[in-house]
Amino acid sequence: MSSPWDEVRRESLEMPAVGLGGRPQRPSPLPWMLLAASIALTIVVLLLGRSRVESERQRTATALKANDEVKAQLKAVQKKLDEQQDSCNSQAESSAELSRQIVTLELEKRRLQEELAQAKGGKK
Repeated sequence: MSSPWDEVRRESLEMPAVGLGGRPQRPSPLPWMLLAASIALTIVVLLLGRSRVESERQRTATALKANDEVKAQLKAVQKKLDEQQDSCNSQAESSAELSRQIVTLELEKRRLQEELAQAKGGKK
């Protein structure tokens, strides 16, 4: 029992190679052209990737340098701010001391005014 497909397979195996009058067929240059094109494309992609990596390294170095400069400026500003806060704190302390002296002097003034009023009242 043979199927119709078996006959087709047998016929395809028995068919002579299609060519130009029995000369051996020349291999197609297409696979070599495709290989050359893929190698060229790979080289181009690698070169472009390398240049992009290099430019990214340069941008990273520039950004790091700018970051260091900003950090230095920030530290300088922080130092000035700390100095100003210390100055304000010392001024606040001196202001508090002056307020205490004012209160003390006002109390002494009242006491002296009372003594003066008593002294004037005692003379009259």
